[in-house]
Amino acid sequence: MRKHSFYPRLAARSIKSNRQFYLPYLLTVIGTCAAMYILYALYFDPGFDRLGEGTTNGQVYTQMFMMIGIFLVTGFCFVFLISTNSFLMKRRQKELGLYSVLGLSKRNIAGIMVCESLYIGLVGITLGLALGILLHKLMTLLLHSLMRMPASFGFEVQLAAVFSTALFFALMIVLTLLFNLVRVGRLKPVELLRGGEVGEKEPKVNWLVVVIGVISLGIGYGIAVVVNNSMIAIGLYFIAVFFVIVGTYCLFTSLSILALKALKRNKRYYYKSKHFITVSGMLYRMKRNGVGLANICIIATMVMVMISGTLSMYLGAGEMVDLSAPADIVMQARHYYHYTEGEGEETRVPMGTEKLNAYALSRYSELGYEPTSGYQVEYLDFSAEARFGEDDLRVTPTIYIVPADTYALLSGEDAPQLAPGEALFYTESDWWEDPEMGFNSSFKFLISDVVNGRDYTDPANYEFTREYRVVGECKNILNSLVRAQAVISFGEGAMNLLVVDSSDTLEELGLQTQHGVHYWEGRYDFAQLSGSEQLDLVDRVGSEPYDFGAAGCGYVGFFMTDMRASVESDIYGLTGGFLFLGVFLGIVFMMAAVLIIYYKQVSEGYEDQRRFSIMRKVGLSEREARRSIRSQILTVFYLPLIVAAVHIAFDFRLVVLLLTLFQLNNAALTALCTLGTLAVFCLIYAAVYALTARAYYKIVRTDPEEART
Repeated sequence: MRKHSFYPRLAARSIKSNRQFYLPYLLTVIGTCAAMYILYALYFDPGFDRLGEGTTNGQVYTQMFMMIGIFLVTGFCFVFLISTNSFLMKRRQKELGLYSVLGLSKRNIAGIMVCESLYIGLVGITLGLALGILLHKLMTLLLHSLMRMPASFGFEVQLAAVFSTALFFALMIVLTLLFNLVRVGRLKPVELLRGGEVGEKEPKVNWLVVVIGVISLGIGYGIAVVVNNSMIAIGLYFIAVFFVIVGTYCLFTSLSILALKALKRNKRYYYKSKHFITVSGMLYRMKRNGVGLANICIIATMVMVMISGTLSMYLGAGEMVDLSAPADIVMQARHYYHYTEGEGEETRVPMGTEKLNAYALSRYSELGYEPTSGYQVEYLDFSAEARFGEDDLRVTPTIYIVPADTYALLSGEDAPQLAPGEALFYTESDWWEDPEMGFNSSFKFLISDVVNGRDYTDPANYEFTREYRVVGECKNILNSLVRAQAVISFGEGAMNLLVVDSSDTLEELGLQTQHGVHYWEGRYDFAQLSGSEQLDLVDRVGSEPYDFGAAGCGYVGFFMTDMRASVESDIYGLTGGFLFLGVFLGIVFMMAAVLIIYYKQVSEGYEDQRRFSIMRKVGLSEREARRSIRSQILTVFYLPLIVAAVHIAFDFRLVVLLLTLFQLNNAALTALCTLGTLAVFCLIYAAVYALTARAYYKIVRTDPEEART
């Protein structure tokens, strides 16, 4: 009986004696296991099938976000638990070597390690699942609240989530056990006994790594500074992140050594008790600890970028709703001027915007609804060759042409007084900044048959040419046009806006082209109309076909009715899900950063324990020791945070560009969210410093001889 209980008892005693290392590791297993269960439970939750039924894609959003979270947490747990286990094994090498010297074979040591893994697995997975089950309902309610969806009641355990989580962590425990067994099997007893006391040589500067680090950071930062297009930003963002990560590792493993050696060469700085101890202590361990500092820096940057970006989206959701749904009900008609009445016959028919408005109002009246307010906007959209004066400069832009009254409605300004042939102009292209381009320039646009790929250099291939004199620059109201919003979201190149004198001019231009599309939007507000009533109204208005051609409205190739309630539900479902995922992953990654910091402080404490004991014996006062310890800890502790703040400063422009894809153009809001996230993170970081520094002080102030007895 005793033989069978030998391994379990020795394993339990080993975990107890090394609790300062095992307890944080066990808490991390419990926390990540709970996080994984919550993500799986939300993914499998059948209650989300009914989420926002009829008005949003709640289930699609939820499952999409949870799958992203599962993928990220799985990869993170794999890397993090393996690296943490490696640290634990290094700290325990002397203990395992002592077992070997006392007569235990490697097979006996393997039996102890198997029991230790069983303890960690059983306790970690059981408590992790229990914590996840307890927090699942709270997380569900939080997610429902952020997505502004009705909460479902009841409590149930998701068996699929339990199985998936338990299987993953069981495999992780087995994998770490195999690594440990292979590692112990390759080492000799003497190497195990010396494992915790292997000294470090003074590291040399690897100039190749320094050059790679500088170039990598330069490329990453350069992309962040140069890119000014949202679609290009998507393609280059992760490339920039890759180079910044490479540069960060090089920075902490080589550039830091270069800086410390420069301080060491400065005799006036180095030969002071505080600086001497700090610089020498950091220099000898920076080669090994540089990777840990880089990990902390990257995790800190990742957490702050995720939370600030998703928080910006959520707080800016109201602005996104106002842009996408400027009224309770938006009716949009897309009109092609060429209208085929029969085989081989084609006529060009005006759109008849007044008749469209009359139709919309009559339909509402028939159904018993009267708009409390409303207005109409119209604009023309086509591609054209643009030319200023007699210059040979030409571009192929997308041009949106709006009449003066529509511009006044959307800009909030008085309608511009424009004569025929005059226009206001706005462009997203940089060619307008050419000093030869400017107001009072002669602006020509040429409409061509772009579908058949005709030669742009041949004037005969153009349908018509229209010349305008640009008398001023107009506001950018492209975000206020529904069609333009879609183009901006998909990043279909730079766009241009031309404001002309009247709707008659707009109609005249449309009648001359086969490829221009005339958009009409009727935007109507209704007093106290709920989301379900909006849905009912939209369904009833669109339930009967309407012959626009017979009514003299030309060929309306697309007629859409949208409602604010649906848009609002979709946007808050999207942004709320993003915020939940960002904060959730941020907490998981912060937990990892805290564990890395704790292990770093404890391991350095044991390394510095003997050194400070010797220095005290040769005359170092307690005050000087405390000053040097504080200086060393603060320098190493806040260096990753400072570098992370620099990363975020360069990353800010890319984040702003990416948020424009979601129709969020409020850079000031994003800046406030970024600064607020940084401030909160610094407070949490300072609290972690206070807790982990206390453990370091306690170890360093203990005499190693007293600790041994």
